[in-house]
Amino acid sequence: MNYVKKTGWQVGNKFFINKWLAIRYAIHNPQYSYKAYLQDDLWEASDWSTEPKDSIIDLESKHCEHLRKKYDTLVLCYSGGVDSNTVLQRFIDNKIKIDYICVWYTKDKDAHYNKDVQLAMQHLEANKDKLLGAEILFAEKLDHDEGNGIYNFEHNIINTNWQLRFHHIGHELNLKIRYPDVYRKVLHNGCIITGSNKPYVYRDEKGFYMQHVDYDDENWGQPLLEMFWQGEDPTLQIKQCHLAKQWLVKNKETDTNKIYKSQNTETFWSLNSSFGRQTMDKFFYTKNCFGETVEDKYFSQHYNSTWGNSYFANHFANWRQTDSYHNLAHTVGYLNQHPKFVEQYKVHGWLTNKRYLG
Repeated sequence: MNYVKKTGWQVGNKFFINKWLAIRYAIHNPQYSYKAYLQDDLWEASDWSTEPKDSIIDLESKHCEHLRKKYDTLVLCYSGGVDSNTVLQRFIDNKIKIDYICVWYTKDKDAHYNKDVQLAMQHLEANKDKLLGAEILFAEKLDHDEGNGIYNFEHNIINTNWQLRFHHIGHELNLKIRYPDVYRKVLHNGCIITGSNKPYVYRDEKGFYMQHVDYDDENWGQPLLEMFWQGEDPTLQIKQCHLAKQWLVKNKETDTNKIYKSQNTETFWSLNSSFGRQTMDKFFYTKNCFGETVEDKYFSQHYNSTWGNSYFANHFANWRQTDSYHNLAHTVGYLNQHPKFVEQYKVHGWLTNKRYLG
């Protein structure tokens, strides 16, 4: 299958959807520069300095219409969070049908750490008359002994998720394994829609600009995904970046990512609502999902005992005593020491091109 280039990694003129392969190629070809790729072939010619006149809601509505016309099968990955909930609401508002809505839970759907999933299912049930017959796909996420989580590492890092997360990363493989019939429809002419991504806006000596670090998005490099705010037409992304920029100016801030990762619920929601995100429950913008940390030289990760990520974090102590851990740590340590890569993020974080907002 020939994939359309959306997100991935580029070394010289060579494009990859597997970051480890991109890293290997970069090491063997040190003369080439490298970057995270984000719709570059389509976005580079656009004017990012001027805010589009249409409202964010109108642009989101037009994008829903575009996706419905472009694909035979639309699958929405719905977590209940403010991003995917905004996408769902925009389809509902415009009476545009989604064919399938996926909700993934961790291990035990009734466990206390699946509260987000439980709220999401309650919301879908309450709005079932507005979903135009969309089929709800409710299934377990790939477990820690499935997929590409680090607990499965044996010898080849190519098969490990590039963010080195405890859990499997990838809506595509989740769908392929749990719902193979739906996956085949997506392969034929369909897409998996995710609520990605928030605008990442910063300021340097030249002014405000948009730039992504691949590490901030688990969905990077999955060619069957339509990351809702990152379509081939950048107008929607440009709009939300300008709205985020206006919030930064008003609040005398210079970095949206700092706000996203803070524990200040009020500030977090103020920024999100400024570029049009909608919530269906306060739970999803109360910053309580990253309160605890697994500390490790290479695999530190944040989690919270009341969220599903705690299920995967609880396996770390035992895994740390295995050959799997030591072999993967050795491999990552070697790559991190290579002079080719960005010092701040090591091999973890590759940057997209900067796009200045005027």
